[in-house]
Amino acid sequence: MAIRPDKDILNEHAKFNKFDKYKAKKADTMKVADISQADIDASKSRSYSVIDLETARDISQNPTLTQEELNELKKAAKEKRNIEPTGKFAK
Repeated sequence: MAIRPDKDILNEHAKFNKFDKYKAKKADTMKVADISQADIDASKSRSYSVIDLETARDISQNPTLTQEELNELKKAAKEKRNIEPTGKFAK
């Protein structure tokens, strides 16, 4: 076998060199916390003040909802204050 400087391991497939193998990996996607209109609408219901985070995520179909945002939604509903959608749901 010939020693190739662009390969780390001798039996590494010749199709891939160091650069191409790592370039082909997908970048990790970052989840951004945001509040959707469905979250805001659900927060106006009577029982919203007692639900937990997982239930709130299931109701609104928003997997990026965080505990801090849930607390903010509950507080805004209690004070009858308007809140706007944030993140990718913003207009």
